[in-house]
Amino acid sequence: MQLFKSNINIMFNQLFKYGAFISIILVICSICIIIFKGLIPSIDFQGGTTYDVTFNQNINLSELRSLMETQLNQKIEVVEIQNTTQLHSNILMKMKFIEDEGEINKILINQFGKEGFNINQIISIGPKIGDESKTNAQYAIVLSLILIGFYVTFRFDRYYAIGSLAALMHDVLITLGIFSFFNIEISITIIAALLTIVGYSLNDTIVIYDRIRENFIKLYDSDKSMVVNRSLNETLNRTFITSFTTLVVVIILFFYGGDVLIPFSTTLIIGILIGTYSSIFIASPIMLYLETKYPIPETNISEDE
Repeated sequence: MQLFKSNINIMFNQLFKYGAFISIILVICSICIIIFKGLIPSIDFQGGTTYDVTFNQNINLSELRSLMETQLNQKIEVVEIQNTTQLHSNILMKMKFIEDEGEINKILINQFGKEGFNINQIISIGPKIGDESKTNAQYAIVLSLILIGFYVTFRFDRYYAIGSLAALMHDVLITLGIFSFFNIEISITIIAALLTIVGYSLNDTIVIYDRIRENFIKLYDSDKSMVVNRSLNETLNRTFITSFTTLVVVIILFFYGGDVLIPFSTTLIIGILIGTYSSIFIASPIMLYLETKYPIPETNISEDE
């Protein structure tokens, strides 16, 4: 399938400096937002209790919040989930970890009666388990980046690995910065989506790298900048079609996958857009700069031969 002409010649090498400027600004802003505003961990990482309750009447959220905070002596987050009927209220209550969940049941029974509500789901995670989950999530992301670095170095060379790792860190930092800015909780689902982004972005980068290496060998006496530019144009159809079709599926998942999948699909939408951009404007120019500025002797010998 061809969306672009086979002889298309976009001068990506002239756009690299603009891409670098935009990315530096976005990464710096993301880091500042994360440092000064912080990330909001879900109960998966800090421990806590979440109650999903459906009441058989319309509920005043402020009154319910005041009731629960007074009875439990702690801050309670009370939000209403979208409903299909005005005769019921589907409420989500988030609070610090409570060992005896029966306390909440007693409060609700005293206020609304046994038939006045229905508990849909209770999620309760202790602080110790939350800390372990946070540590495991951090290890998973760091370990994945280290293994990716070794893989790309083995398959290509160290400059390709530096470019791909820079692109992946660029994607993760900007995504986390967006989540911090919009106060989106970081949960296990978000971590899974971030690792999915890492895999997707890497796959896109590897395809481009393969074409660049192939053209370096065929056009060894040509300017490296022009070879990279040609490679990006040759893979543009594949990059655009793959990203577009994947994005369509994830957008459908966002609208029709239910509330549970919204954080996962939101992360993927952001990641696909940023990952496609970084494969072209981050991974490739960094690799090109290093290959040009500090050429590897063994690579040059193999090309001369």
